[in-house]
Formats: sequence, structure tokens, C-alpha cells
Amino acid sequence: MQKLIYKLMLVISVSVGLSACSGSSITENLETPLLQMSAEGPLYGGANSATATWEFNLKEILASEAGDISEAKITSVQVTLKASDNLPALEKMVFEVTSKNTPMTRIGLYEGTIMKDQIFDLNIASEQENLASAFSDGKMTFVGDFDLMDEEYPGNIEFILKVKFAVTRK
Repeated sequence: MQKLIYKLMLVISVSVGLSACSGSSITENLETPLLQMSAEGPLYGGANSATATWEFNLKEILASEAGDISEAKITSVQVTLKASDNLPALEKMVFEVTSKNTPMTRIGLYEGTIMKDQIFDLNIASEQENLASAFSDGKMTFVGDFDLMDEEYPGNIEFILKVKFAVTRK
């Protein structure tokens, strides 16, 4: 019995010691500046893609000097269709992100009519891939796939984009 108590105390002591040495993590919120997401015409009825690229210096956008990013998730995506003459009818948007070392990852969806000059929030996937590797690349590309309801549109379509992240660092 005494050996069992001794082993139990040893296991507890080691566990407490290891957890004390593991360090803490810091979670902070980051957001992109307003980005222009563009689809170059001519565009045709059905699915079309608009893209925006965000290039950044990781040290400049982080609020503190903690360690490497261990986890990054998108928490919010806001999109606004920029007003232009004779815009076609648009609806739905599937939103994805990719970078040099991050495969194309689906993040969110908007189901509804896209109106000019109105901000719409995408429904963000509750389960996402970890985007930490995208931050180490220093550049991300955002893709918005939307549906054009008209048969054809000869011009470009532009959106304003703001993406918010929750980033955890060790």
C-alpha cells in the first residue's frame, strides 16, 4: 500500500512539474485591412470567382512579441459589393483561402442575394483547417465564388473584403 501511495505521489509531482514548464499560449485577434476582391470580365451566367491577395509582415501585425503561431482560424468575413453602373444580379458566395504552403480551404458561405453597397457577413464553418502555415507564408489569397444570375456581364465586378482571425501563439 505504501508503494502505491509513493508511486501516486511521484506521478502527481511529475505531472504538476511538466504542466508548470509547458508555458502559456496567447490568443489575439487580427484583421486584414480593407482589401479589394475583383472578378475580371467578361463574366458568364453561373459560378464566377473574385480574388484578393493580402501580403503582410507577421512581426508588424502581431500585437506582442510572443512565439510562433500554433493555431489560426477565421472568425469573421465581411464583404461589400462595390457600386458600379449596370451591375448584374448576383447571389451566393463560397469563400476560400489559400497560400504557398496552405491548400485551398473552404471557410464560409453566404446564401442570398448580393446587393450593392451593403455589407454581408458570411456564415463561417464551425470546423476549419488550421491556417497557421498561411501566416508563416506572409501572403494569403482569398477567393469568393459567386453566382451571376444574368447570362453575361462584360465588365469587372469588385468587392470590399475584411477578414478577422483568432491567432494563438506559444
